[in-house]
Amino acid sequence: MVCRENKARSTAIRLAKEMCKAQGYGVMHDRELQSAIHERQHHFDGAPEMTREEQVAMVKGLRQQIENDPSISEREKYRISHDQPGLITRLDEEIKRLETGKYIDRAGREHDLTDQQRNSGAQLQAIQYLGTMVPRGQAAKKTYFELNARHTGRSVDEVKAQWNAIMARKGQGRGNVGISLRDNWRDDLAVAGMSAQAQADIGQSKRARDALKEMEEQRLAVLARQPSRATIRPEHRRVYTPSGADGNIRCDQCGQFGHEQPACPNGDLVTKRRDLESEYHAAANALKAASVQRHLDSGAELTYLRPDGSEVTGDVARRLLEQDRDTFARGQSLTTVDEANKKLKSIANRDAELQNELNQRTGGSSSWVQEVAYNEESGLMMVTTQPRQRKDGLISPAKTYPYRVSKAEAEQILASPEIGRAISKTVMRRGNGTNNDEYRWENAADSQAAQVQQKCPTCGRWASMTSSHTCPVPGSDAADAEVTDRAELAIWRSQVRTARAAGLEPPAKPMARVNLVTQRQYRLPENGGMANVPPPRDVKAQLDGGKVAAASVNFRYPDATVTGQATIWRDESGVDVASPFKEAGGNGMRCTCGKFTSTGRCDHVASALQTMSGAYGTNYTGDTGLRPGVPIAERRKERTGDTAYDAPKIPIERMDYSRIQKLRFQRQGDHAQGLFEKQRRGEPINTPSVKPPKDEEGNRVAWPATFERSGKGGANSDRPTDLHDTSDVQYRLRAALFARTRTHYSVLRDKDGGMRITVPKARRGKDGTISQAERSRLAETLGIPAHQSRADGVYIPADTSWRHEMLSRAYGDNPPPLRAARYTVA
Repeated sequence: MVCRENKARSTAIRLAKEMCKAQGYGVMHDRELQSAIHERQHHFDGAPEMTREEQVAMVKGLRQQIENDPSISEREKYRISHDQPGLITRLDEEIKRLETGKYIDRAGREHDLTDQQRNSGAQLQAIQYLGTMVPRGQAAKKTYFELNARHTGRSVDEVKAQWNAIMARKGQGRGNVGISLRDNWRDDLAVAGMSAQAQADIGQSKRARDALKEMEEQRLAVLARQPSRATIRPEHRRVYTPSGADGNIRCDQCGQFGHEQPACPNGDLVTKRRDLESEYHAAANALKAASVQRHLDSGAELTYLRPDGSEVTGDVARRLLEQDRDTFARGQSLTTVDEANKKLKSIANRDAELQNELNQRTGGSSSWVQEVAYNEESGLMMVTTQPRQRKDGLISPAKTYPYRVSKAEAEQILASPEIGRAISKTVMRRGNGTNNDEYRWENAADSQAAQVQQKCPTCGRWASMTSSHTCPVPGSDAADAEVTDRAELAIWRSQVRTARAAGLEPPAKPMARVNLVTQRQYRLPENGGMANVPPPRDVKAQLDGGKVAAASVNFRYPDATVTGQATIWRDESGVDVASPFKEAGGNGMRCTCGKFTSTGRCDHVASALQTMSGAYGTNYTGDTGLRPGVPIAERRKERTGDTAYDAPKIPIERMDYSRIQKLRFQRQGDHAQGLFEKQRRGEPINTPSVKPPKDEEGNRVAWPATFERSGKGGANSDRPTDLHDTSDVQYRLRAALFARTRTHYSVLRDKDGGMRITVPKARRGKDGTISQAERSRLAETLGIPAHQSRADGVYIPADTSWRHEMLSRAYGDNPPPLRAARYTVA
């Protein structure tokens, strides 16, 4: 189990840790890597042994790669120590051991190599797999840390500290190794909130599984103490009448067809209507009492008709009328006829609302769907099938299936006149090369947690503690779920494709954005400033056409200048809204004053919005989450309500765990087969290694020492930059990004020498994260994949080739003239 006796395996562990640090994955504990190698080698049992010459060639090749890698310090390479020797020092000792078959102990005595000090074929292949296993495992761990922190009300750093403390514990001897030759133990990792992909990647060592078990017990204990309620409540249910003879069954309680009273799902509405009936009788009697009192106060001659048909007048009539009035009032204070009529009308309206809600729960008829329940808060859709008669005459009971569905698609499904067809084409589709993975919850525990809402220990709102609930956690990558215009169009296209495949009505296209750059100059009366804004008629024309007006503005005040772009649109309620924030989809408004620089808000921007409000007839907003396509009423409900809205916007692109498991086994087999082929061809098999930087033609080049861009234009392009000078690289990155985008960015360094491009503190969240819109804009500016722009920015490893590539991208040179070095597996 302990790999320090074998210098090749201990070097592989150290190199894997360097790889984690260089790529921004954090630190991986030695015990975790040791356990992972030991366990992985059992998956390669039976592999042919490598000859001594092949092993020497492999180690020498690895030595040369490490020697050429400038990201590893000279001290880490050549340190002389018995307990913690440098990487190359270890490999030199391994080469000597392989060539002589001997090792030298601390006392200088020579001994034959032990079994622990030799490398079997299975062990060498396990080392190969580190390059694939480590990044995926670290990413999965990061996901779990955020999950655990969110569900226990802690920060990510506190969860990491607990994990590291567990990993650092000493084992209990051989019995604690617990190597699993099957994959069944991964089923225990199917916890609520963890994705199927993370389940497949995490816990690849016994140490990790032990840590997960302990932390899971703590997480579940915290959630068990939280208040809870059912996700699906009566108002979310919709019942369908079965086709055929069963459709003639009528409920004696609610009057609907398709079910009988013991199974009636509308008991809550029936109770409300029953209570309303008693209110109606009381209001009707109050109206009678008010009518009698009005007659008594009219001053007209009083006449009273007795039950036997005789009439009386005068004081006798007054006394009898007063007795009737008191009987109708039943001790309640008298009211006017108008007030009594108003009360009766209100009760009638409420009864109509209850009847309408009851009708909405009746979804029509279906041959196989009995009930569909949907809660837009968590995106949970429960589909219950009709009981059916089997061939043997027995009745199969109704079954309920949980799915995760977006609000827009759920509305389309429920509005379909053929509910069975709509469901079979979407959430239940299967066969002919299709599956319904994107509608399924991550695992059984995730599905079970979706059916219960609890008070989240982090955000304090009602939420199903599943993989869909991602409220921000201190120190995490969780960010807001707002989307850019481009992403919104992608969502709409996905919804259209799904709707057409299911035979549903496609949703409306998002509002188009029109940039208004034509300006007129106006004098500001309040302080003598000047403003350049689009004419009101141009803005009104775009709003009347159902478009978004992106108005370029320039307000010049005596002490500051406001510039940028305001986003103006018409809400579905008919209200015109103006937003100064980038989150609304435009470039946003900014000010030159110090207050805006430090807080992102100021009086000058507020004054400019107020001026625009008077000119355009708009209402300005201070909500960064409000954008075109998001109704004000819906946003207000999300902000002021005590429930989190976690339903997905579109079907989630995911793969079921069983499919991931099969692909992983296949990938592992292909990896092993590739190594066998290399061995048969006589090619050396390398451990996780570094591919040097490459030029535009793909040729390998030396690690750069300076960055030069003479003659290409841009900020500071005419002077070279020492790539080893971290401060100068930081300055030049900031200058290049500002010159291209006219937007300020921060470049922060870490203790390992890496850097992180992010936004200034005023535009970051309280937990240091940046919004999804900022992340997308930064990724687009640098020309990198969206997933590389994380919630805490874009990471640059402590490597001169990486610094060179990112400087080129900051200047807009895409593709860059030099591609950075990459860790890989041969």
